[in-house]
Amino acid sequence: MEQELVLRGVFTFLVGSGFRLSVRDYQDALQALRAGYGLHRRDQLLWLCQTLWARSDDEVRLLTRLFRQFPLPTAAEVAKWTGTDGERAKSEEDQVHDATDASRTHEDEGSRADEIVTVPGVQFTAHGESGLGLPRAMVRLIPSEAFIFTIRPILPLRTLIIIWRRFRLALRTGPKVELDIEATIAERSRTGVLTTPVLVPERCNQARLVVLFDVSDSMVPWEHFRKMLVASLAESQLGQAIVYYFHNVPDQVVYQSDTLTEPLTLSGALKQHPHSTLLIVSDGGAARGRRNRARFRETHQALLAMRRYWQPIAWINPMPKRRWIGSSAEEISRLPYVVMFELTEDGLTSAIDVLRGQRSM
Repeated sequence: MEQELVLRGVFTFLVGSGFRLSVRDYQDALQALRAGYGLHRRDQLLWLCQTLWARSDDEVRLLTRLFRQFPLPTAAEVAKWTGTDGERAKSEEDQVHDATDASRTHEDEGSRADEIVTVPGVQFTAHGESGLGLPRAMVRLIPSEAFIFTIRPILPLRTLIIIWRRFRLALRTGPKVELDIEATIAERSRTGVLTTPVLVPERCNQARLVVLFDVSDSMVPWEHFRKMLVASLAESQLGQAIVYYFHNVPDQVVYQSDTLTEPLTLSGALKQHPHSTLLIVSDGGAARGRRNRARFRETHQALLAMRRYWQPIAWINPMPKRRWIGSSAEEISRLPYVVMFELTEDGLTSAIDVLRGQRSM
């Protein structure tokens, strides 16, 4: 944990000093650090940063110079993080400072001329690259700016699982393994003797759900949500949950893979899963913000075919409702047999309420 804090401090210091790094660079270094590289010693951490973050000799020299300027922790900070005694931490700090000063003196003798490196305010494309070689402005980041180093899901996995478990249709199916007390008492009262108890099948969730997920280019920003949705359905305890994929419009063919492979005709999917409910996840054209008559017509025809086997139908749109105006999604949302909701916890909960018959269309 201490090593990760040091890496984050180095990353923030380098970015604040003008060194060009991205969050992906930090994640790569963090993964290497957890694998055992760059631990325990300052020079090893410097080597790791040079290996992963420097892409030219100039950047190696610049990163080395900035790394030397990174302030060492005080004795109080070391004692706070490690839980050691203050005097011991002070002694260790003096040793680190002495070793660092000696290292700086040794390195400065051989590379003092290379230290005159400045971060260019404007960079130009190389001669070998295509284009006109226009300047690219390099924006200096604010040192105190906060970074998000991990993906923040739209809905946590636990929340998705809880929402799915709202969808229940408990029916008695399977072998008779559960004791029916009332029937057993009635049988004993009727005959006067009881040879065997009365058993009934156990109640199981028989709710059936088909999810059609749009994997077109406009849905790429929600790829992480798609993976979480598939993972949460495995823990949903639904009677049956199947996910199919489509591109823009669920036309005559749907796919069993998110890479749009393993095609299956829509009529075949309908016959495989009759009497199911349907949840569609797509922007419906709202991402591009324009009205496409052909897309609406094809979607309308597909929905008419699907509602014969799959109903009710709920639609989750990842775009906010204000972005539906003037797009194909607005026309789709006005269809009498489809209810469209935003991709929020309340929106997904309302969609499930529609599928379980607790909310009118």
